[in-house]
Amino acid sequence: MPTLADAESVYIANDGHRDERIPATPGVYAIYDEKNALQYIGLSRKVSSSVKVHAFELPQYCHSVRCASLPDASKADLQTAWKTWVLEHVGAMGSLPPGNTPENKLFSERRSRPSKACLRLSDGKNPEMPADELKEAIQKCVDGHKIVAFIKGTREEPDCGFSHRMINVLNELCVDYETVNVLDDYYNPNLIFVIKDFSEWPTIPQLYVDGELLGGHDIVNSMHETGELKKELGAA
Repeated sequence: MPTLADAESVYIANDGHRDERIPATPGVYAIYDEKNALQYIGLSRKVSSSVKVHAFELPQYCHSVRCASLPDASKADLQTAWKTWVLEHVGAMGSLPPGNTPENKLFSERRSRPSKACLRLSDGKNPEMPADELKEAIQKCVDGHKIVAFIKGTREEPDCGFSHRMINVLNELCVDYETVNVLDDYYNPNLIFVIKDFSEWPTIPQLYVDGELLGGHDIVNSMHETGELKKELGAA
């Protein structure tokens, strides 16, 4: 295993978390901010998933990452590797990384996402589904459900930071809502393109309430901060 200082630094801001150098195996990782200040050292059974969540939930602290893959490691092995990197940093800097201090829960806490399957706009038997037919399915979907979020990925594992944060907002308000995965080309062929034409809105995610487009991530976030979203959704 490389030392913390010798581990390769990988850029993770924006979509950098997709870099193949971030292992999808057990291992340890260290998150740095844009000033190259170490923020957190973690261990994970799947490093890439943990780094992805941090990048989505805490983008202000996540600029780059150093990783060590330990594919055959036991829990004890991971803990030993994690301790080695922490002690290396403490020896060099004289203190724990901010995210590893007992009072800082930013990196260690996880927001729960209740499991619920995404809605499907087709039966998957027509990969060449015409755009007009898909638009009709979109209209039927938003008319048939009070709150529908068109996102990249699923509510359990959103595939972009904006979708991730929209799901967190809806979960925080404890409302019942549906999701549609625009990246599912089997059941929602070309939806990622057709939904933008349908809504005349250029970005994803998109939130629909009572059959009408409420807005994208920025609008939803702004409404949430002012309390307007809670009223709009009829949240308790």
